[in-house]
Amino acid sequence: MKQIIADNLIRYRKGLRLSQERLADLVGVTRATINNYEKAKTLPDSKTLSALAHALEVTLYDLLRPESQGLTNFRFRAHASFAKKPQFATQVVRLLETYNNLEQAVGLPPYTPESTPCHQVQNNEKRISEIAAQFRHRLGLGEAPILNLFEAVEEIGLKVLRQPIPIKGFFGLSACSADQGAFVLINSHKITIERQLFTLAHEIGHLIFHRGEYQDTLVEEGSKEEEKAREDVANYFAGHLLVPQAEFDRMYPLTSDLIKLKHHFRVSYAVILTRLAQMGVIDYGKEKAKICSIYKKKSGSSLSNLIELPPALKPEDFPENERFKQLIWQALNKGQISEMKAAELLALTVEELRVRRQEAEVYAIA
Repeated sequence: MKQIIADNLIRYRKGLRLSQERLADLVGVTRATINNYEKAKTLPDSKTLSALAHALEVTLYDLLRPESQGLTNFRFRAHASFAKKPQFATQVVRLLETYNNLEQAVGLPPYTPESTPCHQVQNNEKRISEIAAQFRHRLGLGEAPILNLFEAVEEIGLKVLRQPIPIKGFFGLSACSADQGAFVLINSHKITIERQLFTLAHEIGHLIFHRGEYQDTLVEEGSKEEEKAREDVANYFAGHLLVPQAEFDRMYPLTSDLIKLKHHFRVSYAVILTRLAQMGVIDYGKEKAKICSIYKKKSGSSLSNLIELPPALKPEDFPENERFKQLIWQALNKGQISEMKAAELLALTVEELRVRRQEAEVYAIA
C-alpha cells in the first residue's frame, strides 16, 4: 500500500505541476514528510490522506487504487496530452465506471455500434455516407433534421456524458468494451451546442470505423498522418449523419442562405460550409474568410471557432445527461444504491433528494 500511495502522489502532484514544498503547504505538513510519502518510507494517516486527495483534486479512492486498476476491458480514443493530465484520466475512468455500474444495477443491456473499418475518406465517400444513413435508420430517423442527437442515441443505449472540462482544444473522447458497450464523453465547457452535437457524431464515427485503433490508455499512438486520416473519416461521417445528402439536395435549390440552412439542419455554419465544399459548390477557405469579414464588420469582434452564427441552438433545449440521471433514480428505487450515493451523483443534498423523491411519488401515474 505504501508504494501504491507513493506512486499516485508523484503522478498526481506532477500532473498539477506542484512542487513537494507547495503540496506540503496545501496539506499542512513539511516538505520532508511529502518526500517520505513519495519514497514509500511512511504512510499518511487518514486525515492527511484526505487532505492530500483534496489538494491533488482526486478522491481518496484514487490515491489508494493502483494506476493499472480500473476498467481494463474498455479501450479509449483521446487526446495525446492526457499523459500529462492524470487527474483527468482518472476522472474519465471514474465516470465510466459509475455509468457502467448503474446500467448493471438496473439490468440494462449495453449498446455498441456495429464496427466496420475505414481509414481514409478518399474512394470511400459513398460507403461512409451510406453507413451514416444506416445509423440514422438505427435511430429511427428518416432524412429529416435531427431534433436532439443526444436524446436519440441515448434511447438506443449509448452511454453519453456531457461535462464541463477546462482543457483547451479538448472536445470529446470515446471508449468501448465488447461486453459493456460504448461510451462518449463530451466537453461542454464554453462550447456551443452545435459543436457538442458534432463531437458526438464525430465520436460515433470513430466507434464505427476505428474500433481497432482504440487503446488501453487515454494516450494516442500512431503517426500524425494516420490520425489525421482517421479524423477526416469521422468528420465526413458526422457531416452526413447530421446533414443527410437527400435532404440537403432538396433544401439547397430552395435556399442557398447559410443561416437558413444551418437553422433547418440544427447544425453549425461550419458543417454547412464543409458539406457545400465537399459537393464542390464553394471553396471552404474563401467562403469562411468572407463570413469572418462580415461578422467582424457587424459585431466588431473576430469570429472564433468557439462562436456560432446566430441563431444558435439554446442549451436549455438540450438538457444534459438525462439518461444518466434516470439510471440513478432507477438504481435508487431498486435499492441498488443509497440515498447518499444518489444525492452525490445528482449533485443534491440528501434532503433535496428526498423532497424530489416524494414529489415524484405524489405525481406518479398509477
